[in-house]
Amino acid sequence: MNPTVNVTLYDSAAQVRWILHLACAVTFLMVMTLLANRLRRPIMRTLALVWALQTVVAINLFSYFYWRELHVDYASVRFLGVLSLHVAHFVMAPLLRHTRQLVWRSDVVAAPARGELWRWTALGLFTTVCDQSAKALFPGAEATLTFVVSRLVSAFPYLYALRPGRMAAQDQFTTGSDSGFTRLAFKVALGARVTALAIDLVVRVAPWPADTAALLTAVVVAVNLSALVLFGTLMLFVALEHERAVDAGQSAELYAAKLRESHSRRLESLGGLASGVAHDFNNILTVVVGATDVAREVAHEPALLRAELDAIGEAGRQGMTLTRQLLDFARQKPAFVERFDPAAVLQRMRPICERVLGPARRLELQLAAVPAVTMDASQFEQVALNLLVNARDAIADSGEVLVAASTEKIARSGGGASALSAGTYLRLEVRDTGCGIPPEVLPRIFDPFVTTKEARGGTGLGLATVQRIARENGGDVSVESRVGVGTTIVVWLAAAPESAEPRA
Repeated sequence: MNPTVNVTLYDSAAQVRWILHLACAVTFLMVMTLLANRLRRPIMRTLALVWALQTVVAINLFSYFYWRELHVDYASVRFLGVLSLHVAHFVMAPLLRHTRQLVWRSDVVAAPARGELWRWTALGLFTTVCDQSAKALFPGAEATLTFVVSRLVSAFPYLYALRPGRMAAQDQFTTGSDSGFTRLAFKVALGARVTALAIDLVVRVAPWPADTAALLTAVVVAVNLSALVLFGTLMLFVALEHERAVDAGQSAELYAAKLRESHSRRLESLGGLASGVAHDFNNILTVVVGATDVAREVAHEPALLRAELDAIGEAGRQGMTLTRQLLDFARQKPAFVERFDPAAVLQRMRPICERVLGPARRLELQLAAVPAVTMDASQFEQVALNLLVNARDAIADSGEVLVAASTEKIARSGGGASALSAGTYLRLEVRDTGCGIPPEVLPRIFDPFVTTKEARGGTGLGLATVQRIARENGGDVSVESRVGVGTTIVVWLAAAPESAEPRA
């Protein structure tokens, strides 16, 4: 021990130092505990425990300076004081190591197991026994042993956390400048504590002139306190920066999950679109094939042949319209909206409607004076064809399908259909004398992919498409059905205002 050091001056400086150390430790303990309770991060809980151990150390040494007689006169008190000092520092070692792992890996690492903490506690007990035994064997060197051992034990957790070990390979991988700076801050914080303890040891042990030793004693207090505050501040920065990195990683994962969900939904929509396209093209091809068969039979009669060719041409036009709709959808272009007479469109579609139904089913058109509508005419044709196909599939052998168009005025909301508001509507009714819809299926009849004709290739998209088109054009759909009697489907479409002009 350096005899030139004024022990009284050193003890007074050390007393001030440990009072301030206690104030710093309690302050950072409160801050880290509040953050741990709010953020629920492992790094916050670990650092809160580190500062709890720092507080234990400060309280132990603070009590030594105010109640030194207890430590000198009672071996049990002296042993407990040394034990608390050693155990606190040894348990701090795996906690700081855990903090380093969190900073380096930027993900959630399991906290040190209780078994591991108990092993470090046992190591603290072992070193305490060894320290007290050595002082009993060499009473002349008790002061030197006390000072040197305490400083080495105090520096151990910081040196242990700085030791690269198995994380040496991880040190060279830096995800960004922020991560690299956080790691540097962590190393500086640990290095500052080790440096301060080393200066303290050198000042007390090395031979210095008396005046120099007195000056260095004050320097030691300032360096230790500065290193402690720097350590706490940088640990707080490391914890908050780790929290920011974790939040950024979670945000990136959430964004990636949303992208995957969006991609899944697009694929699902694409599958539904493909099924709907197949459904509509099947309707068109039914007309083409049927008209071709009839044309082959009446090829010797030009008048009849011309009618069949007209039906094929109309089906081709329907196919071109559907293709244009698909292209517009793919390019996200708006539908072509125009004002037209629904009765005229239905009359023009009569040949293709009869081809859809086939010769065994009779089509009856009832076209009263109807209001004009403003929408994409091809969508109106799609609605009519979907309803006719459903009616055809409901009639097994022979029967009748009624298509009626009329005007309906609804004076208040909740008229013919609950979703309709007051106004004038085109009422399109399609009634068949088919098998009807089972009561258990009727409530879900507008759900996509719900069908009563799976065996005949039904996709369950026909009525879902009709409902979507009707609602997009200010209307709605209702279904009434009785098993063995038939089904009536009514579509309402908002009538066009008198001043409505065609627009694209």
